[in-house]
Amino acid sequence: MRKSIKKRWAKNILLSMIIVLLVCSAIILFSIYNRYQNHAEQTIRARITKSVDTYFMPYSNADDEEFALIAADFVDSFLYKDMMEVWVLDKNGNMIASSSGFSEENKRDYDDFSEATYSDSRIGSSLTRLESGEHITAVSYILRDETGEIYGALRYMISMQDADNQFMLITILVVVIFILVVLVFAMSGVYFISSIVNPLQRINNTTKEIAKGNFKVRIESVNDDEIGELASSINDMAHQLSEIDEMKNDFISTVSHEIRTPLTAIKGWSETIKSVENDAELREKGLNIIIDETTRLSVMVEELLNFSRIQSGKFTANKEKINLNLIVEQAFDIYNQKCIGEDVTLSSNHTNRNILVYADKDKILQVLINVLDNALKYNRKGGKIEIAIEKYKKYGKVTVSDTGCGIDKEDLKHVKDKFYKANNTVRGTGIGLAVVDEIINMHNGIFNIKSEKDKGTVVEIFLPLYKKESEHEQK
Repeated sequence: MRKSIKKRWAKNILLSMIIVLLVCSAIILFSIYNRYQNHAEQTIRARITKSVDTYFMPYSNADDEEFALIAADFVDSFLYKDMMEVWVLDKNGNMIASSSGFSEENKRDYDDFSEATYSDSRIGSSLTRLESGEHITAVSYILRDETGEIYGALRYMISMQDADNQFMLITILVVVIFILVVLVFAMSGVYFISSIVNPLQRINNTTKEIAKGNFKVRIESVNDDEIGELASSINDMAHQLSEIDEMKNDFISTVSHEIRTPLTAIKGWSETIKSVENDAELREKGLNIIIDETTRLSVMVEELLNFSRIQSGKFTANKEKINLNLIVEQAFDIYNQKCIGEDVTLSSNHTNRNILVYADKDKILQVLINVLDNALKYNRKGGKIEIAIEKYKKYGKVTVSDTGCGIDKEDLKHVKDKFYKANNTVRGTGIGLAVVDEIINMHNGIFNIKSEKDKGTVVEIFLPLYKKESEHEQK
């Protein structure tokens, strides 16, 4: 089951924040109440002086009745009755006199009395409740005679009622603040998470549509942040996929047409030759057409295979020392007769008959054939194609210029893109120049195309000159 970001945020961040706030609130409240108790305890301790021992010491060996009378006199003359209550206890912890005039019906075990009996300071404290339920802070002070024996104790008590009331108000205030902080954090968190989740949901829905092949969908504009940048990138991707899909469909249509045309010619002339017995001239013409169309199909298949190898990363070059002039002459011989048949003049200009380059001769021959094939296809009756070879700095340079229809400025920047065809009326798959560009890049060369509409095209190919094998290996 998919877990949403909002649920994870509520479970991890919000819950953690609530726990932290609860712990902090508890610590704050505990500290406040502990401070109240300490203040009450310190108030009592400040009233316990040595004069108490001076007052009771003469009666340390008195009988119970006499000690009770002295205790009554002490509590009657106690100066801080408006602040606290004081009890006088016997040696067993039983109350025998109280400044309030009330007495406990039953003896109780007072924690502060027990603590004081074992304390070197003879003082013990506790936070407890009276039988009436009143919350108090009590401090007991043990009375010892000269031999160290306990003969009584004083128990001072301050009511914590006012402190409890104040503490309750503070607690309510802390709870209210806690709730407000949680609500503000939750609302701001939900708003922030929604500002992330909602655009992501739209992006998710759009990418699903793109995955289904709907490349026309676009993501609505979102904030100018990382998510907005992601949305823009996906929109750009969808636009490019749309263009690629359109080019792919055109490519499939073009390839289908390019294959069907020679196949139709081969089939038609095969049937014609089969039906003709004595017409040698017609048979010769048909066989030549079949050979030409078969060659055309072979070139097209090789072009497609090379493109497939490029896409899969298996397109490699076996570089060696080759004479660029010989490769150009081979390409010239291949296309010269074709040009004559199309009424196009093909010429070659060699300024240097010995230009050695470091390249794969088969791949470079394919480059020249593709370039010459384009120059012939896009030329016109009576047109010209010229091949020039020269050394240019550290390169061997081949220039192929034609007087064809040229390339429009907008199309020129896309002619190296795969599947792109500037002129759909001319045969071709639209991947020839993409393959050429890949081959030249593999050779660390340069491939330039200069053209103007109706003024012809100039193709420049630069291949690194041959050096010592060790230099090529280091490079």
